[in-house]
Amino acid sequence: MRDLLRLVTLMAVTGLALPVAAQETAPAQTDETPAAEAPATPAQQATPEAQPPQPYVKETFQDWRLVCVALAENRESCTMQQLMRDAEGNPVSQVSLAPLPPAAAPRAAAVEIATPLETLLSEDLLIRVDTSEAKRYRFSYCTPQACVARFALTEAEVGAYKSGGKATVTIVPLLAPDQTASVTMSLAGFTAAYEAVTKILAQ
Repeated sequence: MRDLLRLVTLMAVTGLALPVAAQETAPAQTDETPAAEAPATPAQQATPEAQPPQPYVKETFQDWRLVCVALAENRESCTMQQLMRDAEGNPVSQVSLAPLPPAAAPRAAAVEIATPLETLLSEDLLIRVDTSEAKRYRFSYCTPQACVARFALTEAEVGAYKSGGKATVTIVPLLAPDQTASVTMSLAGFTAAYEAVTKILAQ
């Protein structure tokens, strides 16, 4: 999904840049020679806008990545993420997870899973860890790029992820409501990534 968002952003920037380039290469013709403009004074110069912090991959643990944003006082805000792909290798879903502070108990971790827009939201999202019984989660909202299920895991559920080999994420396609579509969430590296992000967030 991050790759898809990057593509959408690139398309938007390119589309906005074209009219500006056209104006620069095709100036209006005039019979008079324009007077030279005086150099801009410091007060007239545009002040650059402050850019929001950009996420970066801090570390990789097998199939999980720690994605962080720099904060003030040399601190970081991080989540552990995985991009899930279909059988052809296309990115179709992304999971982001972050441990919660002890005060949030019995909730131990917050999870967001992004799925394609053409998802039948009323059928919810199912997650099965290895051969355990599947758990059902409702979708929370949609953006122009994806639909998102946001939910919390208990300490016992986090433990199942740590000891598991894979989780199967299943949705129902909007255009084929009698079928299901599943992708695999690898749990290789989950424990190491979880411990690393827990240590960072505790600082």
